[in-house]
Formats: sequence, C-alpha cells, structure tokens
Amino acid sequence: MMNAAYESDYASALDHMDFIVTSLAEKPGRAIALAVEHGGENAVQALFDAVMDKGHRMVLVHALGAPSLPDWVREKLGVFLYGQNRQVAALFSRKVLH
Repeated sequence: MMNAAYESDYASALDHMDFIVTSLAEKPGRAIALAVEHGGENAVQALFDAVMDKGHRMVLVHALGAPSLPDWVREKLGVFLYGQNRQVAALFSRKVLH
C-alpha cells in the first residue's frame, strides 16, 4: 500500500523526468541527495520507481557507482536493481580447490 507522500513524490518525478534523467546522468549523487533532503527514503524510492517505470534503468545502474552516494542509498539502489542476492562473477562463485 502506498502513502500520499510516496504518490506525490512519484508524480513529481514523472512530471520532471527529463530533468531527473539528465541530473542522474551528470551528477547522480547530487540528484539523489535532493530526493533525500526532500522526503527521505520515501522520496528516494519514488524516484527509483519512476525512473525505472519510464525505462531509464541504465542511469540508475550508472548512479550506483557514484562515490558520493550515502551507503544506505547505495544498498537500497543495489537491491532495487539486482535483488537481494548480489551478483558475483562465476570465477568468484566457485569453490577453489587447493
């Protein structure tokens, strides 16, 4: 169930999608910091959802590498993009025999 603040943040993100995508591509840390300042975790989730729903997944993937993201946002975005299980290269996922 969504709350009114989330719905408002989601609608606002949709209304400003071109600006948001450009901001995420150029300065992802700053774009996400603005969402955090505006509405905290709720606004961040609405931002991620709106960007993904409009088909701009790659800007979120690139934003994951921004050094200025707070750890909790990086974790939230990683789970949002890839699920609970972190992706591991096949070479590292096998047990090494000595």
